[in-house]
Amino acid sequence: MSTGKRSTVHIDGREISALEGSNLLQVARENGIDIPGLCYHKRLSPTGACRLCVTRIEGRPGLVMACTVAVREGLRVTAFDDELEEARRHTLDYLLAEHDDDYDGTWRDELRELTDRYGLTDPAARRYPNICREIGYHADESSPVLTYDAAKCIKCFRCIKACEEIQGKSVLSFSERGIASHIIAGFDRWEESECDGCGECVQLCPTGALVEKPHRATIRLDRLERKVISTCPYCGVGCQIELNVQEGRIVRVNGVEDFSPNYGRLCVKGRFGCDFVAHPARLTTPLVRRQGELVPVSWDEALTLIAERFGAIRDGHGPDALAGYASAKCTNEDNYLFQKFVRRVFGTNNLDYCTRLCHASTVTAMLRSIGDGAGTNSIEDFARTDCLFVTGNNMIETHPVTATYVKAGVRTGMKLIVCDPKWTPLVKHAHIWLQPRLGTDVALLNGMIRQIFEEDLVDRQFVDERIQGGQDALRELRLQVEAYTPEVVETITTVPADLLVEAARTYARAPTAMIATGMGMSQQVTGTNNVFALINMMLITGQIGRERCGIDPPRGQNNVQGATDVGCSPRLFPGYIPVTDEANRTRMAALWGVSGEVLPADPGLSTVEIMHAAHEGRVRGLYIMGENPMVTDPDLNHTRESLERLDFLVVQDIFETETTRYAHVVLPAASFAEKEGTFVNSDRRVLRVRKAVESPGEAREDWRILVELAERMGAPIGQYESAREIFEEIARAAPMLGGISYGRIETEGIQWPCPAADHPGTATLFLERFNTPDGRAILNPVDHVEPGERSSERFPFILNSGRLLYQYHSATMSRRNNSLNSFVNESYVLMNPLDARRQELSDGERVRLYNGRGELTTTLRASKEVAPGELFMPWHFSESPVNNLTRGELDPLSRIAPFKLSACAVERVSTHTVRGQ
Repeated sequence: MSTGKRSTVHIDGREISALEGSNLLQVARENGIDIPGLCYHKRLSPTGACRLCVTRIEGRPGLVMACTVAVREGLRVTAFDDELEEARRHTLDYLLAEHDDDYDGTWRDELRELTDRYGLTDPAARRYPNICREIGYHADESSPVLTYDAAKCIKCFRCIKACEEIQGKSVLSFSERGIASHIIAGFDRWEESECDGCGECVQLCPTGALVEKPHRATIRLDRLERKVISTCPYCGVGCQIELNVQEGRIVRVNGVEDFSPNYGRLCVKGRFGCDFVAHPARLTTPLVRRQGELVPVSWDEALTLIAERFGAIRDGHGPDALAGYASAKCTNEDNYLFQKFVRRVFGTNNLDYCTRLCHASTVTAMLRSIGDGAGTNSIEDFARTDCLFVTGNNMIETHPVTATYVKAGVRTGMKLIVCDPKWTPLVKHAHIWLQPRLGTDVALLNGMIRQIFEEDLVDRQFVDERIQGGQDALRELRLQVEAYTPEVVETITTVPADLLVEAARTYARAPTAMIATGMGMSQQVTGTNNVFALINMMLITGQIGRERCGIDPPRGQNNVQGATDVGCSPRLFPGYIPVTDEANRTRMAALWGVSGEVLPADPGLSTVEIMHAAHEGRVRGLYIMGENPMVTDPDLNHTRESLERLDFLVVQDIFETETTRYAHVVLPAASFAEKEGTFVNSDRRVLRVRKAVESPGEAREDWRILVELAERMGAPIGQYESAREIFEEIARAAPMLGGISYGRIETEGIQWPCPAADHPGTATLFLERFNTPDGRAILNPVDHVEPGERSSERFPFILNSGRLLYQYHSATMSRRNNSLNSFVNESYVLMNPLDARRQELSDGERVRLYNGRGELTTTLRASKEVAPGELFMPWHFSESPVNNLTRGELDPLSRIAPFKLSACAVERVSTHTVRGQ
């Protein structure tokens, strides 16, 4: 490992300055000295297995593998001479004797490149006969996404180390011994192992022993048209991906190795989830509903109709009779123009998107407590902090690449506390697992805060210097939590008192600590209070305002962060400035070339409120860009009725969805791979999105549709030639983005705030002050309140819901990929085995879940992952819509719905009788 000091080394007579402790082989290659090697990779610890990087080092006997040597001052190395080259040629010759030379051009073969380099391509030039076929090598094609061929394996350990050191999974190992040894996943076959298909082993394999299955029959490296670096369209990590394009289609995706946030890592969706782009069901032409059917029409006809209908509603019923849903899947440029369109053309702040359904509570609490709703840290800090408190976040499945940093941190001594009512894979790595009863988070956190007071673990200097009210505010919080003794909290939450005490001590005593909070915390009627309690604990221990300390809500979709940054909010303009701020309205109006009176001053309706207003007839026209409320909104029967009552609904998307069934007009949009733009990831990093392929048929970029429609409605929103021009306007609209430009993020993203062109960006927030008027944070004492909906004799279970690793949005992305569907493509409900026995239900049975709002049918899985009395369902599957059962009650502060707590009953399908609602 590098010490940070520089040393001088000599390689073949060349004087080279390098960081002391860095890898000698890497230093040589970086300086143009191409020492061969197959087992070494800069992202892995050195192995010395292939013995090709042999060198001579002055003062050391024999030949030394360069990959095993750390640079130190005065090192003198011979990298090339006749003896070393002959040794390498001999080693290669030996490797080739056990190797299948067949090559179909579908992967980069580093061994083949060295074979050419050392003149061993012709078998006649080799010393040893090939015994590959005599050995009868093992092959495994059971994985849905990759193949393993031991005949091409040189036992370099790269795949094993990639799985363990980079992904933190340790699924791969060697089986058998000697010449017959080969790689296995788990105990034998890939499909029977815990391999989740991330493909890290494939990307790092040097010989083609591990190769992707998708497109294997068609991809040829010599026919690739281009490789385009872009940003992954799935979760909020913002992984940098290299899209390999052949014949106008994406045929392979690799992780980009040299840049944050992923440094080459990908998950199964990022690597194998882009086939939706070329799916034959993509929308290719505008559709208009006639006599109950959607029929193709021209763009001119569709846009003319939309302009007329929206215009008539605006003029006849007022601007607030219209509303818009923006999209966390679209670029910043698309979303910026969408909010500009709704405010400038519709004339309303009835504008929201899916953040209202996921992290609205988190953002609301963070804004009120510390002045900003974004994550305070960089993704790398998840491996570097001393303690991580993960609550309500199934990170290994929802943010797999972030989880690789967490697992790396645990391996080097980080303490991990997981708080979740449901067992998640992260629990396997945790030092402490707190399993509270659903809906009791405030009681648990207040109990931890009380214990911190009890053991005098409060950072009083931090309280005095950086919290409003100082010791007075601290005393108020102390009084609020006094009743939450460990024993009382155990009664409320079922968390053992001793575990609560241990967790409080571990977090408060850590030199540095971070919090990762998820939708398990936020998607409740008390979601804002949950996060208030979390922030209170963070503030009194001083675990913020320092590097490797803070609170981070990993975003569920690729551009949740960016969509709010650029103003897709009923209350906030771009840059998080309230719409009620007259000075800012005047500033925005000037930027947009209109008078201040044109822009609406009153806060608009949020996502669920828009649906309620549509149900009541107050909202008559709705424009949805890239959202699918008939899957994502709560109480879907109510949502369905709301959509049916609209006078006019426009949906703009890349596929027909569950929501387009109710649309009057459907517009075909471009996917992420068909346009330029930017996303903002969970650590506030502005990242480039680049066009790799053409859009199908007549599909258009979202922002171009908005510009033309605004013109037709008589309220132009600007003349733009490119997404770059739109971003330049965003940078003027949102001061925190003021110093960012396409030129500056061409290679690597920049974290906001970045107010000026010479500003480097901000890795950690609040090092000097909070983003509140006086720069100090605010404690918000809260009390535990029992959930408004509880189990009963009629509805004895509480249903929890969430995401899976392999799926995303049912109609538009992941389920349009056969690779992902081959892992999981059916709905299910988890029930504790004790409950299953009491209900006389068996694992694998078809069951019906129902309550007063709706019902669904799914498959039962008996599992100890959930506590007795609680259920869990993934919500990706529209054929078993979980949100039929959720309710539209709202958190009074954030206006989020309680997706995590729905009382219901379960029965065997065969015994079902039709039930009234």
